[in-house]
Amino acid sequence: MPNRKRLPWNRYLPAGIILCFGVGMSVASFALVWNWEDRRRDYEFNSGIQQRAKMLQQHFKSDLETIRTVGDFLTASQGASSSSFRQFVARPLERHASIEALAWIPRITDDERNDRFGKTGDDSSDRFEIRERSKSGQLVPSPKQAEYFPIDYIEPALGYETAVGFNLASSPTYSWVLSQARKTGKMVVTGLVEWNKDRETMPSLLVALPIYYSETGQSPGENTQELQGFILGVLRLSDLFEVALGKRELRHTNIYLCDDNPNRAEVDTVPRGAPKSMLAIYESEPMLVRASEENALAIMAGSSCAGFANQAYGQKLLVEEPEEIGSKSIRTENSSWTLYVAATSKYRQLQTKHWRSWSALLIGLLWTSIPVTYLLTSLGRTAQIENLALEQAGQAEKLQRAFNQLAREKGKSERLLLNILPKPIADRLKQDPGIIADSFPEVTVLFADIVGFTKLAARIEAREVVKLLNEIFSAFDQIAVNLGLEKIKTIGDAYMVVGGLPVPRSDHTEAIANMALDMQECIAQFDATHRESLSMRIGIHTGPVVAGVIGANKFIYDLWGDTVNIASRMESHGIPGCIQVSTATYEQLKDKYLFEERGTIRVKGKGDMTVYLLVGKKIGGASENSRYLPSKGTWTKWNSGVDESRVPIALLNPSAN
Repeated sequence: MPNRKRLPWNRYLPAGIILCFGVGMSVASFALVWNWEDRRRDYEFNSGIQQRAKMLQQHFKSDLETIRTVGDFLTASQGASSSSFRQFVARPLERHASIEALAWIPRITDDERNDRFGKTGDDSSDRFEIRERSKSGQLVPSPKQAEYFPIDYIEPALGYETAVGFNLASSPTYSWVLSQARKTGKMVVTGLVEWNKDRETMPSLLVALPIYYSETGQSPGENTQELQGFILGVLRLSDLFEVALGKRELRHTNIYLCDDNPNRAEVDTVPRGAPKSMLAIYESEPMLVRASEENALAIMAGSSCAGFANQAYGQKLLVEEPEEIGSKSIRTENSSWTLYVAATSKYRQLQTKHWRSWSALLIGLLWTSIPVTYLLTSLGRTAQIENLALEQAGQAEKLQRAFNQLAREKGKSERLLLNILPKPIADRLKQDPGIIADSFPEVTVLFADIVGFTKLAARIEAREVVKLLNEIFSAFDQIAVNLGLEKIKTIGDAYMVVGGLPVPRSDHTEAIANMALDMQECIAQFDATHRESLSMRIGIHTGPVVAGVIGANKFIYDLWGDTVNIASRMESHGIPGCIQVSTATYEQLKDKYLFEERGTIRVKGKGDMTVYLLVGKKIGGASENSRYLPSKGTWTKWNSGVDESRVPIALLNPSAN
């Protein structure tokens, strides 16, 4: 029995533990709530990023849908006048502030250029000169080409008076977007380009939508279309965030939109890992610095995109907390962009509120003081309860040790019983110690005898005999376990196994056949290892049996019936190195295994019986290729479906006998 603790300081130990625990839990609660407040702020920040990215993507989709609507108008009208075009696009331009301009770019061949612009007369309202910029920057007439893509209509016209007639195919950037749209037959969005208006440039995105007219006179079912030109949309980026998100979403945050692809016009020549283009910027608080400043690792916006997460390309966003930078990918048509949002110091100041954590700390300390005060007034009773608990714990420990010892002994008994009886029979015997006897309508019984083992036992020591016999039978036992068969007993160098009991199974005959073939292979390996010449004589029969447990001392699970006797006769009347089966077993296995008919033999107590020799297991169906396997001096023809691993060694090599 444990000694009673009567030291005075022990009386204060529970109160001290509770005090320390309460203070520790209060501090832990303070830290957890503090962390929760930070994570809540981060969650709201990331949710805001998701919301802004969604709004921005919807904004781009709306702009692109407007351009598609204009394209549908031109496709349906198959050519519209400048006044009709102006009337149709007036409302979309008014509703979509980020669309800088909408233009119609017709495809004009050289012959059409001569016909359309070579005439003279009073009706010259729809004529213009197709021009392009020279190396000096002057607008000059375009040289002769196979086809041209000039600006025919552009709205709003104010500020683009000199743009009408400009051949977009003469500019690499504009030519690239037109060729991509023509190649894919779909809308194409460029990366960052400089769009000219009134001799000024503005950062923009170009959207090209190819327009096709169906050819007249085509047969029903044909789908031939001819490129007529392009709808060109110019999306202004300078005030993108103000237009798409509104001032409420921009408060106390810096927003950057980066193009994930290099310059589209040079997409085939830009090396992997090149800096990304910065499309648009909104900064409530400056964070990007010039590359020339001391310790600055970021470059000016508008040329390349800062590597916010991993300082890619030697750039850096100057923020106090790197985790307060979030990003979200945006995909539109053929473009992939990344929206970066950085929290400013003002945002952190407004969103970081830790009153809940301080409240948790104060409440925890107050609750800790209550049980500590109570325990200090009842230490005497607490000491008695602890002593009683120690006594009970000692008794419980003794009971647990006794229980564990009983469990170990029971486990040994269980393992010993399962080595004697099958598990289902052992379970039944434990529940009802009466007579156990069951009838099984069909099982397969195997008897095996080691030929030559008696001579081997006569010339070696008894201990060595038992060792070799244990090696062979242990291998047989493992085969039986793997195949789910039930070993019944061994008598000397004879081995008995049955399939289909105590738990019935439909494939018991096949399992026994596989067992017999594996036993032959096992004895062949034994001979090769020990340089002996042992062989197996195996007999198999299928039929009904009665199985049960007999005896009061050293009881065993055994079988009775004519099936057992016939299986034993199959073995005793068999041929060394062969597997002899009865007609009943043969009928069940003949479709899956290869047999050699031995013929009719006289069996003691049964008279004449037709028996067969199991040769191996079939692999696939018959084929034209065949080979011969020797058996008792006779060549028997088998097809190439023989599995050599299942053919007895005595048949493959007659000299081994």
